Amino acid sequence: MKRTEQFGPIRDRLTSFHAQDPEENFSRRMLRLLEDPLKPRNQEGRFRVNPILLLLAALAVVTIGTFLYFSFAAL
Repeated sequence: MKRTEQFGPIRDRLTSFHAQDPEENFSRRMLRLLEDPLKPRNQEGRFRVNPILLLLAALAVVTIGTFLYFSFAAL
């Protein structure tokens, strides 16, 4: 049995399995990863960012800014 003969039915089953839930796509998964696990939505239903990720992003911006300042600024 060739490999394509083995993988054809498996690929078809996986495609039909993932097609069952059309709401589940990449952007929805990324939003679920970024939202706050304790309070995912506020009272108006708006998105809330995970505070730990927000802190890490701010720390990364400060670190990159400090690196660029001391790398390219004339001391």
